[in-house]
Amino acid sequence: MSQMAVLAIYATKTGATEQCIKVLAEEISNCTICDIQTEKPAIEHFDSLILGAGVRDGKIYKPIRDFIKKNHQQLLEKKMGYFICNEKPKETEEIFERNIPADLRETAVCMESFGGYKAYAAPKEGTDQLKGIFVDKIKAFSEKFNS
Repeated sequence: MSQMAVLAIYATKTGATEQCIKVLAEEISNCTICDIQTEKPAIEHFDSLILGAGVRDGKIYKPIRDFIKKNHQQLLEKKMGYFICNEKPKETEEIFERNIPADLRETAVCMESFGGYKAYAAPKEGTDQLKGIFVDKIKAFSEKFNS
């Protein structure tokens, strides 16, 4: 059985989400990455989507929020995964509840927080770019999404 193409769409401010999506794309075969802030994703060409966003004040970044609003109906028909980058794991469930409509949460294959860092604590260039990010969670997410 051939692997379906997966489109991973993200929005990032500090770069954490971008780091996560790169790791994710290595784990998921046939995965195309799309930075929603610079390109418009052609979701009709994909059966599976992963949406990733950073979080500020309990809200996922606006480009992804807007994307979910605009494509709500279409997203229900696709295999979906959602991840966020937030440095407060205790708030993860609440963030998903507040930012992703119930019907989308119910049909999602996986939803996870991959950790992250505060904007001012972003890793310096040349240092470990995955500081504060749970790579094992990314791997677990991709296994679940691939199965």
